Amino acid sequence: MEMQDVSLILQKVGEYGNLVLQGLLIMIGGMIAIFLLYRLVASFVKPAGTWARLLKVAFGTFYALILVITVLVAANRLGYDASGIAGLAILAVLVVATIVFFLIPFLPRLPFFPGDTIEVRGVMGTVEAITAYQTVIRTFDGQTVFIPSALVMTSAVTNFSCNPARRVAMTFPLSPDSDVESASAALVALMEADEKVLNQPAPAALVTGMDRNEISLFATCWVATPEWFSSRDRLYRASLTALKAVPEVSLATGRLRVDRGDD
Repeated sequence: MEMQDVSLILQKVGEYGNLVLQGLLIMIGGMIAIFLLYRLVASFVKPAGTWARLLKVAFGTFYALILVITVLVAANRLGYDASGIAGLAILAVLVVATIVFFLIPFLPRLPFFPGDTIEVRGVMGTVEAITAYQTVIRTFDGQTVFIPSALVMTSAVTNFSCNPARRVAMTFPLSPDSDVESASAALVALMEADEKVLNQPAPAALVTGMDRNEISLFATCWVATPEWFSSRDRLYRASLTALKAVPEVSLATGRLRVDRGDD
């Protein structure tokens, strides 16, 4: 092979390399921009139901259009005339997006995905992998549990990661002579002051039971799902301190009941 041929090959490789690099930069930059725009729109719109599906399909369409346009530009740079198929390619993306929008509610979906926190068949933890044969769950005490996927799919599954917010529920047994209004005000003020507690639904404290031995005071608020475990622990500790600081309130001698807050 002559040096001239080698030089020509290296020149072509260099051109293709620049083309690939430019294409990647366009795709990555466009996807990052669309992702940031999606997060911005979602933070203001708070989409749910049909609007959530519309938002996801719309931004998914933008991703696909960036990919199609990048391929068309690359083909044109390589010397291929893509003008004839450009319109068809873009039209195909829009048609597929429209079909997907209407089909999503009817498509089967798994009750969980890797990374979700679930409870199934008495095992609670984070899903690490899903295969046709087994579902791998990492429990919170560091164990890895392998459950046949056939059993998982025929069992009741609680997915704690489905919803963006989760309720923190706490029940405090008060002595019958306690000032319930003072206790409720202290708990609500504590929850409202916590930066992790959501404003809607608003924190509340309700009497859920009463007998001659104790008054059951139920306090509830909502936090972002990833913050649930740490928030529940922090709020329980702070609530006990807050109740002890109220002179008119005393806890009953019975054991505190810890609510899971799953509902």
